Amino acid sequence: MFAAFIWVYFSFNFALIMRLYCALRGPGMSRARRVGICLPVVALALAFPASRLIEGNGFGVKALTFVGTFSLSIMLHAVLVWALVDVFRLFNRCFHWLVIAPAQRVQWRHRCCAGIAGAALLLSCAGFINTQYPMVREVKLPAPADTAPLRIVLVSDVHLGRLASPEFFAGVVDQIVPLSPDLVLFAGDILEYDFDPADAGALAAALQRLKPRLGIWSVTGNHEYIGGRGGLSRSLLRQIGMGLLVDQWAAVGEAPGEKLLLIGRDDLSAGYTTGHPRKALREIIADAPEDGRLKILLDHQPFRLEEAEAAGIYLQVSGHTHNGQLFPVNWLVAMLFENAHGHSVRGGTHYWVTSGVGTWGPRVRTSGRAEIVQIDLVPQAQ
Repeated sequence: MFAAFIWVYFSFNFALIMRLYCALRGPGMSRARRVGICLPVVALALAFPASRLIEGNGFGVKALTFVGTFSLSIMLHAVLVWALVDVFRLFNRCFHWLVIAPAQRVQWRHRCCAGIAGAALLLSCAGFINTQYPMVREVKLPAPADTAPLRIVLVSDVHLGRLASPEFFAGVVDQIVPLSPDLVLFAGDILEYDFDPADAGALAAALQRLKPRLGIWSVTGNHEYIGGRGGLSRSLLRQIGMGLLVDQWAAVGEAPGEKLLLIGRDDLSAGYTTGHPRKALREIIADAPEDGRLKILLDHQPFRLEEAEAAGIYLQVSGHTHNGQLFPVNWLVAMLFENAHGHSVRGGTHYWVTSGVGTWGPRVRTSGRAEIVQIDLVPQAQ
């Protein structure tokens, strides 16, 4: 999948650079000058794959990773803005909204190039600012009448690594603390492949500020397995103080109305990366207690939603989709997933898919907001 992504990445960048080179034709624009203008764009295009090849977590590597991933956003938005310019040009030929004298066409073409670059940079900067302020999304779900009111906080897709620091994680915890949750759930993709194990202590210190009565629980996501670090990632999640459920269940709460059965599925990608496919949901809960506990499922990728419905799950929480993260990718994920973001219901099963609190690739969001989800279970009178 990464090889396919790189192929598409280089193809888009090559097409963009060649189009820029051709668009810069005109008086005063020698070949050497056009090449000189395009070279920084080439350097930006190479920064992302270069950052993937370099190991370590020093300042220089982090800076290169930020620049390389940020260029992804600039490239995408440049393509989108350029496409809009082309659509305008096409309609302009028919309707003559803007008449440009032949002597001014080169000048206008150069202005368009500068405008496209500026718009792509401005959109990317606005998207970067958007990632710095996760919102708390409040959700109320109806629960059986014999259930006590419970507050669950859901966090997913933190992607801690070179671009998401322990300080970022501490800021997320700072937003959770005032919510006074009874239960905190982390729905996968907590650690990136480039996470520095030396930062585990800082994460543990931040997590200790959370005191939910029913604990802090997590599952693996696909990024926990990238780079063959599945075993290390699982060990680190436990080390920082999370109860990790890998194709396992845990009975929590013993007070009347608070009895829950938490079920955590290993990520769907585990079978591809480890050679050991995850268990079927029915197999995981085969030996679970049948005492009427409310079943809550953590499954990072929101595929095959019918399995939770068939297993009598009350609530499934997932992440993974980022709600597209970058426009118009949200349109694509909406086609790929039955529920790409937000609330849905199948039978008696509720599903919440969060857009996540972090980002993959560029620290940029142009489709929706980063979010922490507060889910209040509200008992319904019979």
